[in-house]
Amino acid sequence: MASVTSLDQDMAELRKSKYDAKSAAEAKAWIEGILGEDLGSEDLVDILKDGVILCRLVNVIVPSANLKYKTSRMPFVQMENISMFLRAAASLGLPQFDLFQTVDLYEAKDPAQVLQTLYSFSRHANKQNSTVPLLGPKLATKQDHAVKYPKQGVDIPAWNTHQYGYMGGASQGSEKIVFAKRRDIVNKP
Repeated sequence: MASVTSLDQDMAELRKSKYDAKSAAEAKAWIEGILGEDLGSEDLVDILKDGVILCRLVNVIVPSANLKYKTSRMPFVQMENISMFLRAAASLGLPQFDLFQTVDLYEAKDPAQVLQTLYSFSRHANKQNSTVPLLGPKLATKQDHAVKYPKQGVDIPAWNTHQYGYMGGASQGSEKIVFAKRRDIVNKP
């Protein structure tokens, strides 16, 4: 007989299954390299829980941010440190969908989202300052997709038929359907 679980339990298991120990170790090594110190053998989420390391990370990468964090065991102070990091990350250009929620880190609800934020943070920091080491793939640059025609005077189509598919013959004009006009009923001989 199959066991019955709640949707909350299923979602929590799904979020935890996306957390990859290899990616966490890579992110931890990246933070250690930036800060120049060993963070110990604890899990990355436990190390970052108070937000102090995150604030220090921002202060090293973006010195103009100058985050004023506090070291405390009080939960609201730790969550405020995490919120300062998230605001600094958003000001660096991270999209909203790449940012984790404070509870994702503080209560370890979605550690995979925390990793995603760290990877995105490194990409955006590297984009603004190329001396910041990159964690994961690099951000793509916009490319010019202009179509080059060899002959002058060639009409440029409104769309690329190879990209969007062939649209010729997609008309109802041949069906003799009349829209918004009076239709005559005609007896055909």
